[in-house]
Amino acid sequence: MQYEGLAAVIADYIDQRRLQKLELIEKELEKALKGVEDDDKKAQINTEFSPQILQMNRQFNTQHWLDDAAKRAKQISLVTHALKFTHGDAKGSSVLSLEYMEDADYLVTASLSNLAVDAVGNAAALDVAKLLQLEFEGQSLARALTGGDFNALAVFSENQTQLKEWVEGFKLALADKALSSHTLAKQLYFPVVDGQYHLLSPVFASSFAHQFNGKITAVRFGDDPKAIREARKAGKFHDKPDIRFIDTAMKSFGGSKPQNISQLNSQRGGKTYLLNCAPPSWQSTLKPPFNEQSIFFGREFNRRVWRDLQELQRYLLSIKGRDSTLEIRRNIAAYVNDLIDGLLNYAAEVQGLSEHAGWSSQNCKLKLAEQLWLDTWCEDLQFQQKRANSNWQQDICLAFAGWLNNKLNNALKNDGLVFGTVQHQHWAKLLSPRLRDYELGTIVFSAGKAQAEAAV
Repeated sequence: MQYEGLAAVIADYIDQRRLQKLELIEKELEKALKGVEDDDKKAQINTEFSPQILQMNRQFNTQHWLDDAAKRAKQISLVTHALKFTHGDAKGSSVLSLEYMEDADYLVTASLSNLAVDAVGNAAALDVAKLLQLEFEGQSLARALTGGDFNALAVFSENQTQLKEWVEGFKLALADKALSSHTLAKQLYFPVVDGQYHLLSPVFASSFAHQFNGKITAVRFGDDPKAIREARKAGKFHDKPDIRFIDTAMKSFGGSKPQNISQLNSQRGGKTYLLNCAPPSWQSTLKPPFNEQSIFFGREFNRRVWRDLQELQRYLLSIKGRDSTLEIRRNIAAYVNDLIDGLLNYAAEVQGLSEHAGWSSQNCKLKLAEQLWLDTWCEDLQFQQKRANSNWQQDICLAFAGWLNNKLNNALKNDGLVFGTVQHQHWAKLLSPRLRDYELGTIVFSAGKAQAEAAV
């Protein structure tokens, strides 16, 4: 009988499986007959193999095979999102989502118009999964059954009862009767109204990953991409772009038995590409702070010392209500000295911007004391005289103390810790000798001092 459309594809699939099985038996028969000259012996051997051949032809009779396949369909599930990628022993539900959204705002499974549907479950029943994924003109048997079109199976059935059994059996592979999660699945309990919650269970987008992997494989190992890369290496023109996926990672699923995870995973050898999702590593360019009124309230300095500041705040909370001891005072001084380290390191970097020498004279909003401290390469002689003769270091110490008091009060005042004049004087006292030593020990300061002395 001649079949058409999807029915012809199904008939050919079953017959090809029959021929594959028969080929193994025929090879065994050929091996048994090899070297046998006696006709009676040959006939005996042929007779011994005849039941196997007859049984195989009966087993792959179209109606008989579809009867068996419909019964075994419940052992597998066609899916687009497979749970076993989360954990190989997870027993919950996977998901089959064949929805297509042409104008999707995000790149998701529904963005793909031609999905490669995956299969999970008993590996021995994957032949049923392949049957359901057979296509004719873009329409698979699975999609036809989902849409209520049973014509491709009807041509093989003897009656409506048999057709109904096939359809109901194969539909068991298309969706779980009851959705369920599992202790080895990912589970998110999302609260909603009245103490209720939704149980969200993220599952691996297997169909999406398979198409993505195919794209990377084609780009890396295809003949056209290879020719494009060779042209680029030789410095020659090519009319197509050189597409590359940079810094990908490889994740393995299923170990030595990738088929235990899913059918598509087995086709990929258990390997799945992952894109690099690490945040970008920015190469920041330090600029003079001429747009800030004070470096102590500018973004750059505070970004550098926020961790040290938090450590100091946590320590102050931990000793709240305790009597002051030498150990406590030393610990506090150590935390403040870490902040001073950050301040002096930042100052050294700004002072090292010799290519921006004289930046403080360009509509600078910074306080004069901070200009004198940080713009050490300024060639203006009057500026260098002020730097050498004024007591700008004291202003820097007071500004640092005011900044630290402000930070601590904003963070800890609700906890009953208030920092006033005594603490302000103490912070300034901690910075003063370190700032003096820092200035006297720098080559930049010596060059500036020489210029100022020459001006006098």
